[in-house]
Amino acid sequence: MADYRYQVINKKGKTESGKIAANSQMEALQLLTTQGFVVTSIKPVKKHRSKSRTALFPISVKEVSLFSRQLSTMVSAGVRIRDAVQVLSVQPVFSRRFRKVLTEVVLLIEGGMSFSEAMQHTRVFDSLFINLVKAGEAGGVLDEALLRVADFYESMVDLQQQVKSAMAYPLFMMVFAVMIVMVISLFILPNLISAFGSDAPMTGVMGLLLSMNEMLMNHWLLIVIGIVFALVGGKIFLKTKYGRMVKDVFASIIPPVKRLRTMTAVERFTRTLAVLVSSGVDIPTALDLSSEVSESNSIVNAIVRAVEEIRAGETIHGALQRQGVFPPIVISMVETGEETGKLDTVMFKVADFYRNQVQAALKQLISLVEPMMILFIGGFVAFLAYTMYNSIFALQQTIG
Repeated sequence: MADYRYQVINKKGKTESGKIAANSQMEALQLLTTQGFVVTSIKPVKKHRSKSRTALFPISVKEVSLFSRQLSTMVSAGVRIRDAVQVLSVQPVFSRRFRKVLTEVVLLIEGGMSFSEAMQHTRVFDSLFINLVKAGEAGGVLDEALLRVADFYESMVDLQQQVKSAMAYPLFMMVFAVMIVMVISLFILPNLISAFGSDAPMTGVMGLLLSMNEMLMNHWLLIVIGIVFALVGGKIFLKTKYGRMVKDVFASIIPPVKRLRTMTAVERFTRTLAVLVSSGVDIPTALDLSSEVSESNSIVNAIVRAVEEIRAGETIHGALQRQGVFPPIVISMVETGEETGKLDTVMFKVADFYRNQVQAALKQLISLVEPMMILFIGGFVAFLAYTMYNSIFALQQTIG
């Protein structure tokens, strides 16, 4: 259904305006006319893509996962949705910000909004969560929809934790390398140079490290502020459309990383599509939301074209196959799901298959990264030691 904003003249001759949901503009017009209104204007409400993601810092997936699981348990036990959210809004397990959001949701529900409308109004929850809840409300199976939401977000959190655990060691090695450079630049070199006086050579790597030392000592506050702004700005930028393009470009340079990102995007797409279809969301909307969750520009652009073909009467697997983005196994399984009428079940199996592939590819990538990091750090430390060794001999010759 789509929303239409109308302006009518009621039976008392007064002008009224509002919003109505209908399958088409003609149906909305008929609904208003049968109620005795004289319609003077009716226009479709434009839907902005990912409207619920307009918050600068959205709620973390981990909190959404915990919230959806606890909420699904309470609703399945017969607790009213308003009372369930009210109870969760005071739980200390959630952050203070998230508790405020839940309190706002409670107030909006008391004001007459549905649960999905209240979540959308906060502009914190993502479109996937909102559409799943909306489908559950429309079908009278909100408890089942919340269970699917909980399972989906828990699966997403589990995969994220595996990626973080796998990347912990390489990140530690990078931090260790930076700390070595800082210690040498801030503590060892100044004492070494002061021991030899003003005749110390200031060229090459020694000159670079000394310049770095002087900059850090004199402008450390500006450097810290700059690093913080760069990290926060970079994190925000990477969540945008152009940030995804930059990640895709850099990922395509390294074949193992490109393969891992491709499989991760397909896993997210197929799992999201399975959850949405099983919840009763229409195919075009399900495909559109699934492409957003994949965080792949190639999939997003392909789905835009595929949805147009599907609305023109093309089959799902035929429209996806023409885009040349999805692997043959995905196309074949989608075709099987269409023929058997079990698209959601088939997509869950495809998602599980790619999840196993992602885990195997991640282990393979880490096995390549670890020796490379050790070799790089060892070579860098050896280069610094060699440079300092030569510098010490040069200083001795100068003094001599």
